[in-house]
Amino acid sequence: MPKEYDPTVIEPKWQERWEESEQYRFDPDADGQVYVLDTPPPFTSGSLHIGHVLNHTWIDIVARYKRMRGYNVLLPQGFDCHGLPTELAVEERVSKRDIAKFRSACVDWTSHCIDRMKEQFRKLGYSADWSREYRTMSPKYITKVQYSLLKFNELGLVYRKRHPIHYCWNCRTALAKAELGYKDEKGNLTHIQLKVDGDHLTIATTRPELMCACVAVMVHPGDKRYNKYVGKTAWLPLYDRDVPVIADEDVDPKFGTGAVYVCTYGDEQDMAWQQKYSLPMVVAIDQNGLMKEVAGRYSGMSMSECQKHIIADLKAMGAITRQNTIEHRVLVHSERSSCQKPVELIPTPQWFIRVKDRADDVIKAAKEMDWYPQYMFQRLVDWAESLEWDWVISRQRVFGTPIPFWYCEKCDNVIAPVVNDLPVNPAIDKAPVDACPCCGSKDIKGSIDVCDCWVDSSITPLIASDWLGDEFDKLYPTSIRPQGYEIIRTWLFYTIYRCLVLTGKPPFGDVLVNGMVQGEDGKKMSKSMGNVIEPDEIIAEFGVDPIRQWAATASLGEDYPFEWKEVVYGKRFLTKMWNIVRFSIPHYSATTPKKLSIIDQWMLSKLNRLVREVTADLDKYEFKTLQKIRDFAWSDLADNYIEMIKHRLYGDDPNAKIAAQHTLRTVINTMVLMLAPFIPHFAEEVHPYCSNSRGSIHLCKWPEADESLIDHDAEVCGDLIRDVTGAIRRYKAEQGMPLNAELERIEIYAGNGLEQGIDDIKGTTCAKNVDIVKGAPEFDERIVDIKPNMSVLGPLYRGKVGAIMEALKNDLPRVAEQVKAGTISIEVDGETIELDAGSIEIKKEFISKGRAVDVLQVGDVVIAITKPKC
Repeated sequence: MPKEYDPTVIEPKWQERWEESEQYRFDPDADGQVYVLDTPPPFTSGSLHIGHVLNHTWIDIVARYKRMRGYNVLLPQGFDCHGLPTELAVEERVSKRDIAKFRSACVDWTSHCIDRMKEQFRKLGYSADWSREYRTMSPKYITKVQYSLLKFNELGLVYRKRHPIHYCWNCRTALAKAELGYKDEKGNLTHIQLKVDGDHLTIATTRPELMCACVAVMVHPGDKRYNKYVGKTAWLPLYDRDVPVIADEDVDPKFGTGAVYVCTYGDEQDMAWQQKYSLPMVVAIDQNGLMKEVAGRYSGMSMSECQKHIIADLKAMGAITRQNTIEHRVLVHSERSSCQKPVELIPTPQWFIRVKDRADDVIKAAKEMDWYPQYMFQRLVDWAESLEWDWVISRQRVFGTPIPFWYCEKCDNVIAPVVNDLPVNPAIDKAPVDACPCCGSKDIKGSIDVCDCWVDSSITPLIASDWLGDEFDKLYPTSIRPQGYEIIRTWLFYTIYRCLVLTGKPPFGDVLVNGMVQGEDGKKMSKSMGNVIEPDEIIAEFGVDPIRQWAATASLGEDYPFEWKEVVYGKRFLTKMWNIVRFSIPHYSATTPKKLSIIDQWMLSKLNRLVREVTADLDKYEFKTLQKIRDFAWSDLADNYIEMIKHRLYGDDPNAKIAAQHTLRTVINTMVLMLAPFIPHFAEEVHPYCSNSRGSIHLCKWPEADESLIDHDAEVCGDLIRDVTGAIRRYKAEQGMPLNAELERIEIYAGNGLEQGIDDIKGTTCAKNVDIVKGAPEFDERIVDIKPNMSVLGPLYRGKVGAIMEALKNDLPRVAEQVKAGTISIEVDGETIELDAGSIEIKKEFISKGRAVDVLQVGDVVIAITKPKC
């Protein structure tokens, strides 16, 4: 083996060999139970971020571990291609006016991004079967998405309706509720006087620009201030029209003035009131975020401009009585980090999938799955039970899976394409019928919308399982869905629902949830905050196996900060393990020993206990079990066992040597196997040295714990021998002695058991004689020196300190007795002086059987080391 481990050479070498050999290509006819991972397809941004590294390292550990456990593993990988960020990037170079050219440019851009991301996956040591790669923009994938929607339509689960939907005017598209979130912001609460029957009623609003869309004023029925107004009408300034005053329990009498106006639509509560009381619908904002004609002289203004001018005009009329700043929650387009702009409720024609009334089916199916961690199941339940709307699946974009339907302008009947014509684009393709089958109208329109990206990605288990192909029954349901908790309400929820409808079965057996990666400061990574860490930067400096170790030590479901020190520790571990293997290999022996020493038994017991624990942990996806392996390697193996057997490895006793060599070989080989899923490049590199095999370690069998070798008594005895020899080695270091310096005699006062470790204690400590003595030690003590504690004696006695110390040294036997009592009394120049025991420092010497000894304490064990003669 080379003297040093060089990841810059080793990692690319194995990545190339794995790729050339197609080692991870899935064979559906191979032996072993099929294990399919429904891997998350990253959005094709062109670069994997640190969160991808964590998520996909976990996925790769699972795949490698399951292969070693005998499973026939399918690890496909796809890419989520459609999305607004791609359109925005391409739009800087290509105009949307030529839609065909624009879509082609989007495909080219995305393909380039995928090439770079695949190279990053390769550098991670990611063991995917790239022959099964899928791209959501490919005609094959789009065909299956559209086919799935045709099946939903056949079941009556797809409909088109003009409905208030959340619309992002910044991104120019409709949004599903799962793409929204609340953001705390400061805003102005404006108090506006409205005339009611010759009196004034003051409402409070944060949206004065929506006065043109006001259709009612609401008060609480229990609010006595406003009882006299209920049933009457309020006159709107600026717009010179009346709206009804209505009492409703949902009004909060403590907010603002306790009276609010209903605008179509300021928020979801406005929508609920509009529908409840059959109020008119007035659309004030267009899809560009500009005021419509109904806004009068404010038409064409942005919402912020309109608010500014309306407030000025209302003030001029004397209609505003008060304005104050408040903290309030604003609904924003939260899924897209570069947007975060407020969304509006705008009535537009959209396509929907019925889901609200089927949420219980999703919960029931999810309950049958095994969740890691279990508490994440409740997140899905909470989301499913909170649904108020069906799923709006249409988006007003260009680069996406086309909604595969036409519709009748007269009766709104949905017209589906012929299956054999898929994929279709109704925006440009001819309708499959000349006239509406329901009403006979020839006014047939093709949908110009594309699908929400979650429509694409919610069939990934079907894609991975060869849906509509020959292998589907063998591969579906998939085995596991690994993903982040932030998309439980989107990707996970929609996947379970869609696959359940299409197959009648839940799509996977296990759900593995990871948290978000934070910056070193514990905050969410953000370029604006300057705490983003790029994976390529880490890999260039440390290699990939150290960052895989960092990822493995994260806890299930919990946010996890990136820390450079963890990566540094990972690299140090590789160096340590490399040196351990390099030292051990020349001592390998395949010969079966006649007898194992207690230290060998201790090591093999700990090893097999470790195998048992790590296996149980990985079966539960507890990847931070890696730390148990590293602790064992660093402490039990390197710092202790190897040090305790060196005397046998280099000694003349052939049987003792073979036992140590056999044990060392067993431990190293087992350790490398257990490390293989975590640090695949390192394990692959050292495997040929350890086994004389040219085959991949990742095709080897995972080690099984030999329960017959797990021996509690051997571990207790071995731990004690480890502690004793460790204490003696530290003693030598403190005394400035070489570790191989010979000791004349060691007496160990301990109970039964240590006798069987005498040879290892003697060899490890380089002692000529080791005696195990039963019973308590009997040492004579004598004071050999006394030093003043000047911080105590100096301030009290100043010039007398020298005389005091001389008197103490002249009467050492009596001083020793007084020290035990805690007070020392001496005569100095005719004066009796009493000293506290803490005022002096006493150096003692222990005598055992007439010999001066140094005494060490290890728990209940006392060690007496005969002092070397000077």
